[in-house]
Amino acid sequence: MKIAIMTDMEGVAGIMNHDDWVIPEGRYYECGKALLTEEANAAIDGFFAAGADEIVVIDGHGAGGVDPQLLDDRALLSRGWGVYHQFGLNENFDALAWVGQHAKSGALLAHMAHSGSFHVLEDKINGISMGEFGVCAAIGGFYGASAIFGSGDEAFAKEAKALIPQIHAAAVKRGVNMTEGANLNAAEYGRHTLGAVHMHPKRARAAIRKEAEKALRSFFANPENYQPLRLSPPYIFQQWFRAEKTGGAAARKVFRHESDIVAMFSSEAEI
Repeated sequence: MKIAIMTDMEGVAGIMNHDDWVIPEGRYYECGKALLTEEANAAIDGFFAAGADEIVVIDGHGAGGVDPQLLDDRALLSRGWGVYHQFGLNENFDALAWVGQHAKSGALLAHMAHSGSFHVLEDKINGISMGEFGVCAAIGGFYGASAIFGSGDEAFAKEAKALIPQIHAAAVKRGVNMTEGANLNAAEYGRHTLGAVHMHPKRARAAIRKEAEKALRSFFANPENYQPLRLSPPYIFQQWFRAEKTGGAAARKVFRHESDIVAMFSSEAEI
């Protein structure tokens, strides 16, 4: 049983905002990396307890978010992939999990919600609205990996279960934004979703470990319930961007491929 854990930083308990915590110039960036790595370790421990054979942690945060020295030494660490949007995924993984994942752009009661960046208003693949989680789940599904677990804020957990009902989720904080912020520009929207109520990191890790172990045990017991997210070709990715000034969508890009969802992201954009 080989599991890929996709990591991000914005969905981690104790990481308070973007500028201080998740970019290299932020004053708490190293602390943020430690918080993420310990949450990843909790999931790793839960998966190994349930019978995982191999775990690869895929550092999916833009600037990098995993501290290799703090990472559980039973896991492998993946970073620096040569193919855009592949994330190092391939047909060798049985299951896919997320740690530190945030909700998609526009999500209510979300913390630092975005889809790639605060400039993006919405992403869709084959007409289905998806954030970073959904895109990764679809790529994993293309290679045959089943999505079994994810941790992040409550809005992410809700988003994940709406797309993949069988997934197990551990919510470690709750955003407080009450509106989608569709008419905000990128800078305004980035501030719009900064409020959140956080679980203590130790409690968050305990919840992650418990639910990760539960997820893998359930996957072993009933694998037929955990089918990969397989979209039907042709693959069409639509992306809308926020206006530079307040006032909704400014532009749209469309990417298309007849048979390969990964190649779709590297195709020439149709505007």
